[in-house]
Amino acid sequence: MTAVLVVCATMQKQRAAEHLVQTTESFTLAVLPDTQFYCDTRLKLSKKWGNGDLRRYFFNQTRWVRDNQKRLNIAFLVHEGDIVQADAHEEWAIAKEAMSVLDGKVPYCMCLGNHDMGFQKSDNKYGGDIAVNRTTHFNKYFPREKFAKRKEFGGTFDPNRHDNSWYHFESAGMKFLIVSLECKPRDEVLAWANKVVAKRPNHRVIVLTHAYMRANGLRIDKLGYKIKGNAGEEMWQKLVSKHKNIFMVLCGHSSGEAVLTSKGDHGNQVHQVLSDYQNLNNGGESWLRYMVFEPNENKIMVYTYNPALDKFRNGPSSRFDLEYTMMEPEQALKP
Repeated sequence: MTAVLVVCATMQKQRAAEHLVQTTESFTLAVLPDTQFYCDTRLKLSKKWGNGDLRRYFFNQTRWVRDNQKRLNIAFLVHEGDIVQADAHEEWAIAKEAMSVLDGKVPYCMCLGNHDMGFQKSDNKYGGDIAVNRTTHFNKYFPREKFAKRKEFGGTFDPNRHDNSWYHFESAGMKFLIVSLECKPRDEVLAWANKVVAKRPNHRVIVLTHAYMRANGLRIDKLGYKIKGNAGEEMWQKLVSKHKNIFMVLCGHSSGEAVLTSKGDHGNQVHQVLSDYQNLNNGGESWLRYMVFEPNENKIMVYTYNPALDKFRNGPSSRFDLEYTMMEPEQALKP
């Protein structure tokens, strides 16, 4: 009988050790900032760099993520919006082809930026106005029905559209939820997002949206464009600050890099992270972000990398760590 108890105890320790390995393994979240210039074959605003068609940089990004999925244990990829330049079919075709590189390899979701909707021709120097309304060809090229078949898919605000969605994944024994919100989200969209988050208190939540903060590290309090909705500060007040399981906001739109860490209503830290390289040479030249979650160290290591040039940005706004509790001290000490 004693021998049986010893064997059982040994098996329990082995299982505990195996569980510990599963729940402390590092994993990575890949982040694509504004890709609008890589898709701009119609207005050709990228001609200011004199290098013509820039779509190769979009493919550099997604191929690199695909090819490094195993090495970095990339669990998910998010796109921060301004996928295209001016909501044209030829632009969306490029985006679809580039993002499809990830299909069946790395799960992903996208959010709509101001350049992804409501294009209207005009006589201004850009050839048209953007975000005059919420019409978009996004749903033709990234239809809800395609993504609804994936295990990571959670749901959408509109049952027939993919503009506002939520996704989930599990890594290192933790459940994560990503709420993807349109540029300048409407009140009804924020109300929907509040319900999605509130119903899943055991998920760690990332809010993905386009225009949320500026490169000076402050949330946007006023945002132009004819579409009605909420800027970053209003999003903080109406959604982000209200839930103790929201720990991060990812956004683009404002050229540059910034991090703002604020305390939510429940005392939780929320890291709000901006990355956008569209004004750099060749519209960003494939600069992207990847975030390595290290549960044992309770931190997220943020890297800024260029797969086309095979180089890193190592300044303090480009390479930094974020504190984030994933394991309590007693968990890390267990055998």
